[in-house]
Amino acid sequence: MIKISEHKKPNIKYRIVANLASFYLHFVGFFTKFIYAGSKTAMELDAKQRVIYAFWHNQQLFLLYPYRNRGKICVLVSMSKDGEYIARSLPKFKMKAMRGSTTRGGYSALRGLMDISEAGYSPAITPDGPRGPVYNARSGIIYLAQKTHLPIIPAGVACSCRISVNSWDKFQIPLPFGKCALVYGEPVWVGETDDIEDARKKLTDILNTATEQAQRLVGRTV
Repeated sequence: MIKISEHKKPNIKYRIVANLASFYLHFVGFFTKFIYAGSKTAMELDAKQRVIYAFWHNQQLFLLYPYRNRGKICVLVSMSKDGEYIARSLPKFKMKAMRGSTTRGGYSALRGLMDISEAGYSPAITPDGPRGPVYNARSGIIYLAQKTHLPIIPAGVACSCRISVNSWDKFQIPLPFGKCALVYGEPVWVGETDDIEDARKKLTDILNTATEQAQRLVGRTV
């Protein structure tokens, strides 16, 4: 089942961690130099209409600060305990969290994302989450783009100062006083008769290319 996260049962542990995470990410973002590059078409679409944001699972923390206060962004967050921390942090960046997965209970997740987009929100999805394989998009986001007629905006992100944790995707945590590059790939439109697998492979290639470009801009390697 998928739903907007409302946190009806307060948990002090989650609340403390979410507050600390928000403070830390705002601190890091304030002392980070952001570089924006890539597709002008994607940037223009992002600025004027609803879109579907796509970015790799291990890069998601990099995007919270630059997209803070944008409004009308709803992030698909897994139902795991780790996902609860992220879900509780998102409102502090003026974003909504929707709990669910495009792989577990795929139909209900797709239906929920379609409903939230019709309500005026831009869905944000990590297409290789919640369990991988890393850097390989799954088809759920392609079905969503096909049904909503919204363009997918692929964003490759990299930070010069970061650490990686011991997880399936080597989840990355940004550190302050560095550079962060956001590289936008060309938008992916999925028509009613388009081949889902071809579109999935295309999105994977665009995201990986954008990530490599972002890494080069900040002097790192993938």
